[in-house]
Amino acid sequence: MKKYIFLSALLVCSSFLLNAQTLTSENQFARPLSNVLNDIQTRFNVRLKYDIDTVGKVLPYADFRIRPYSVEESLTNVLGYFDYKYVKQGDGSYKLKSFEYPRRIDADGEKMLAYLNTLYSDKETWESRSACLRKEVRQRLGIDTILKQRVSSKPILSKIRKFDGYTVQNIALETLPGLYVCGSIYTPSKKGKHALIICPNGHFGDGRYRKDQQQRMATLARMGAVCVDYDLFGWGESALQVGAASHRSSVAHVMQAVNGLSLLDYMLTRKDIDATRIGANGGSGGGSQVVLLTALDERFTAAAPVVSLASHFDGGCPCESGMPVTLACGGTNNAELMAMFAPRPLLVVSDGKDWTASVPTLEYPYLQRIYGFYNATNKVSNVHLPTEGHDFGPNKRNAVYDFFATAFGLDKKMEDESKVTIEPQSALLCFGANGELLPENAVRSFDVVAAYFDKKLYSQLKSDLGLEKKAAEWVASLNLDNEKDAGFVRTLIYNHLRQVRDWHNEHPYTTVPEGINPFTGNKLSKLDREMIADSAMPKEVHEKLMNGLRRVLTEEQVEQILDKYTVGKVAFTLKGYYAIVPDLTAEEEATILGHLKQAREQAIDYKNMKQISAIFEIYKTKCEQYLNNNGRNWRQLFKDYVNKRNAEKAAGKK
Repeated sequence: MKKYIFLSALLVCSSFLLNAQTLTSENQFARPLSNVLNDIQTRFNVRLKYDIDTVGKVLPYADFRIRPYSVEESLTNVLGYFDYKYVKQGDGSYKLKSFEYPRRIDADGEKMLAYLNTLYSDKETWESRSACLRKEVRQRLGIDTILKQRVSSKPILSKIRKFDGYTVQNIALETLPGLYVCGSIYTPSKKGKHALIICPNGHFGDGRYRKDQQQRMATLARMGAVCVDYDLFGWGESALQVGAASHRSSVAHVMQAVNGLSLLDYMLTRKDIDATRIGANGGSGGGSQVVLLTALDERFTAAAPVVSLASHFDGGCPCESGMPVTLACGGTNNAELMAMFAPRPLLVVSDGKDWTASVPTLEYPYLQRIYGFYNATNKVSNVHLPTEGHDFGPNKRNAVYDFFATAFGLDKKMEDESKVTIEPQSALLCFGANGELLPENAVRSFDVVAAYFDKKLYSQLKSDLGLEKKAAEWVASLNLDNEKDAGFVRTLIYNHLRQVRDWHNEHPYTTVPEGINPFTGNKLSKLDREMIADSAMPKEVHEKLMNGLRRVLTEEQVEQILDKYTVGKVAFTLKGYYAIVPDLTAEEEATILGHLKQAREQAIDYKNMKQISAIFEIYKTKCEQYLNNNGRNWRQLFKDYVNKRNAEKAAGKK
C-alpha cells in the first residue's frame, strides 16, 4: 500500500516527466506545441479547433516555423512535424486533425491529375497504363487469394413478393465457408431478358433497408432492369456474423469486392439476365465500390458512381481505402481507376457540398480526355447539383434513371416512384432480426474470417470486437427501454474503451524517462511509469464519456456502468471496511464511500486491473487517513482484524 501513497503526487508531476525526455541541447529553440498553437491563434486572429493530442508534444525550432505572412503555411510547418494537418472551415477557423492518407484537398487532386496526364498521350499509351493498373490493383487488394477459397453452393432464396411492376426476393449467398452476403433481388414483372445492375450499398443511415434505396431498386426494376443490393461487410445482417467493428477494416475492403463479384457470378447463371447489359450503381461508399468493381471485372458495361468520385479522396472508411490500391503503378486515384472504364457508358453524379464539388472542373474534364482517346466523349456524362449535399435524393435518383434508360434501353414510362411499396426492414432480412435463422454452419466470429488473411494485421480489430461486445453486455445489463438511448450509450462506452486502449498502446511506459520518485526516493517502477504515461490522456476523453452517460442515464445507472469498468471494486472495498471497522458510523461510511466513488471514476481511464487497483490504493490511503483523523487508529484496527481472522482459521482447523 505504501508504494502508492505518493502516486497521486506523481501523476501531478507527470507532465514534467514526459517533457523531460524532449529537453535537448541549446539552440534547439523548442517550445510546447500547445503554446505555439495558442500564439498562432493570437497572431493571425483565427480560431483553432482541436481533434488532436498536444499533451507532452514539444516542437523544436518552433518560432522559426512561423511565417508572419501566412497562417496556413505556419500551420503546415508546425503541424507537419507531428503528422498532423489542418482543415479550413467556413467560419474563419481551422480544425486540427491527424494526417489522413485517403483524404487530400482539391489542389492535390489537380496536381495529381496533371501528373497522370503526362503518362499517356493516346489510346495506346493509356491502355498500357490501364493494363498495369488492372493487374496491380488486384495484387494490392489481394483479392485473387480470397476468390480461390470461395465455396460453390446454392444461394438461400426467400419466397418472391409481388408488387406493382416488380418483385422482390431476398438472397443469402455463401462466399467463404459459412460466411454469407445478404441482399435483395428486384426483378421486373415482365418476362424476357433483362439488364442487370449490381448496387453496392453506401454508408447512408439504415443501409439497404432505407426508403430511397428501395425506391431506386424498385423503380429501376419497373423500368426493366434486375437490381441486386446487398449489405456492407459488418453492416446489416453481416454484423450478426462478424460484428460491426469489422466494417472499419481492410478485410471489409476485400470482402465487399468479393461479395459484389460473387453476386454477379450467381446472377449471370439466371436465364433472364442479358450478359451484354451489366451495370454498377452506388452512392457514397457504394460509389467507391463501383469504382473498384469495374476496375476488377470487365463484364460491367455501364456504371454510375454517385456522390463519391474524386481525385483527392479515396474514401474515408477502411472498407474503401484499407488496402493500398491507390499505390498501384507508382500511384493512382479513383478518378484514374474510373477512367479505366472507357469507352463504356459512365455517369458521374456530384454535388456542391461534399468532396465531389470539384468534379465539373477537375475530374470530369480528365475523364473526357481519356474517353476522347476512343472518340467516345459522348459516353461519359456528369450531372452536377451545386446546391445539394451528400445524399441519394430525388435528383440523384432521376439522373440514374435517365442514364440507365439510355444505356440499357429501359422503359422510361415505368419511372414512377409512387408505385413503389416501401417494405419494413423485417421483410428484407434473410436470417431474422437477431440471426435466429442463420444456417448451422454460419460464421459467428470475425476470427474465422481473419484466418483467411494475415492475422497479425487484425489483432487490433479483434480487440475492437471484444470492446464492442463488452460495451453491449454492460448496456444490456441496464435493461433500457429506449433502443436509441441504448445504442448511444453502447457507442459512447465503446469509443471510450477504445480511446483508453489506444492511448495506453501508443504511450508505453518507455515514453516516461527512468528516474527516481522524488517523494519516496525509490526508482520509478514500470507500473509507475505506465500510470504517468496514461494519466496524460486528454481530459476530454473522460468528460465526453461522463457527460454523455449523465445525459441519458440516471445517476444509479451511471454508477452501474462505472462499476462494470472497475469490476465492482467500490462495493468490494467498502465490504472490507465494514469488516475491519465493525462499528463504522454513518458519517464515516459516507466519507469513505465518497472517496471510493472518486477512485472509481478516476480509474475508468486506466487500462488494466493493476492500474485500477493502484488508483484505489490512493483513495484507500485517504480513507485511512480520514479514520485516523476522526479518532480511529487504523493500524490497530487492521491488526485486530487480522488477529481475529487468524483465530477463526485456527478454530476451524480444530
